Amino acid sequence: MTRLLVALSVCLLIGLPAFAKAPNNLRACWNQQVRPLQNTYTSWRYQETLNKLEHSFQPWQATTYTGTGRIWSNARNFLKSDTLHQGTKTYFSQTHLTPTTLLFQDYGDKQLTRVTQGDFQEQPLQAARYEPSTLIQYFFAAKSTPEPESTRELVVYKATLHRTIVRLYIRTADNLLSKVTTLQDDDLFGDVHTTYTYENYAALGKLTYPKTVTISKINGKLTDKVMITAATLVSAAPTLLAPPVGYTLAPEVVAKPETSVEHYSPHLHLIGLPHTDDKVLLVEFDTFLLVAEAPLNSQNGELIIAEARKIAPRKPIRYFVAGHYHPHYLGGLRPFVHRGATILTTAADVPYVQYLAAAPHTLRPDSLQLQPKLLQTEEIQHVKTISDGKFEMQIHVIGSKSQHTNDYLIYYFPSEKLLFEDDLVWIARQGEIKKASPRQAGLYQAVQELGLQIDTILQSWPVKDYGVKTVIPFRDLEQSMQVK
Repeated sequence: MTRLLVALSVCLLIGLPAFAKAPNNLRACWNQQVRPLQNTYTSWRYQETLNKLEHSFQPWQATTYTGTGRIWSNARNFLKSDTLHQGTKTYFSQTHLTPTTLLFQDYGDKQLTRVTQGDFQEQPLQAARYEPSTLIQYFFAAKSTPEPESTRELVVYKATLHRTIVRLYIRTADNLLSKVTTLQDDDLFGDVHTTYTYENYAALGKLTYPKTVTISKINGKLTDKVMITAATLVSAAPTLLAPPVGYTLAPEVVAKPETSVEHYSPHLHLIGLPHTDDKVLLVEFDTFLLVAEAPLNSQNGELIIAEARKIAPRKPIRYFVAGHYHPHYLGGLRPFVHRGATILTTAADVPYVQYLAAAPHTLRPDSLQLQPKLLQTEEIQHVKTISDGKFEMQIHVIGSKSQHTNDYLIYYFPSEKLLFEDDLVWIARQGEIKKASPRQAGLYQAVQELGLQIDTILQSWPVKDYGVKTVIPFRDLEQSMQVK
């Protein structure tokens, strides 16, 4: 009954009388873009630009890669061999999808990369970045029906691939795929929309295919482009990767949240999160608390708040601060906004903090989504001193001197002669101290300019044993500056 009502609605939307048989736009699309590939393969050559958010100096600063590659595909198989370039670096990867297997060798890997059932289910969507035949085949095989949101110009079909809500938009004018949209949850950004737009259609025998794919990502913040440069029909595809003996898809692994607490001094508590590889700083004043760092997502922010309540149950968290904007330090921001904490940040980061606090999280609601609260921020220009008259904390902006980000903050405690910072110092626990890296040198020079008297440095990341110190005598940093 529901499908009949949907079909009647679509008939009315596209201008057909209600008693006429509704056109099967998905089948018509499949006939042009998939059916010719039932017993043959296409061989594509392509060029692409790929933009990624990595550990850049400022929010939304993308790293741009250029790539070339070759694809072999038909209705149910997708194979890709590609090369990416970024500066002087070159990376290679290979993908081999069949109806029962997904083999993948990621950039830099020499062995097959671990692939889960979820990865397998979402692979038709990953392939749609380059060409949409396997995704159209998925919808066609599932006998998808039009959605009520269809219009006179576009008929919409919806399905969920693993945890991603996917929509196909098929033009009624020519029954070709116009675009694909996805909606999925992201730890940091919440509800994330991606749009694949297909343009510049061409014919290859009976096959109609798009020569240009534009990908708008992270709610329009980044844009990629793929261009097909050559296309031929071939009878078979090569074997790019071979499944190992006993091949199976790997189970989904969810890191078990863990916490530990170290009372470094009466005012300073270190909350360890082994599952994220981070150390969080809780500063206890007479009547309030400050939390420094919250990694990756809201769930970890809630864990930190729960530990803070155990340590000082009667003291509210007045401030939250992150040493810089990267996800391991700012990703758990939202629960602190929900609790009414003032977010201490630099002027340049205020728009980014506002974006994170306002981002919808409807797919996996957190406390701020369920109970919105007004964001409170305070900008730190050069230094902010927080004191209860007995204990003092200084937050210094060293910015680009960190050689890591433009917003970098460090925390100094005069009475302890202690500095807490995120990830600038990498000194081996054993062996000779090596020459200071640019980050170490930047921190040392900033400390000298500020005139801070330091005995010990505490570092937030990492907490796992990488063979480096996370409690660092300041003399080690001094010595690294003397190594030629």
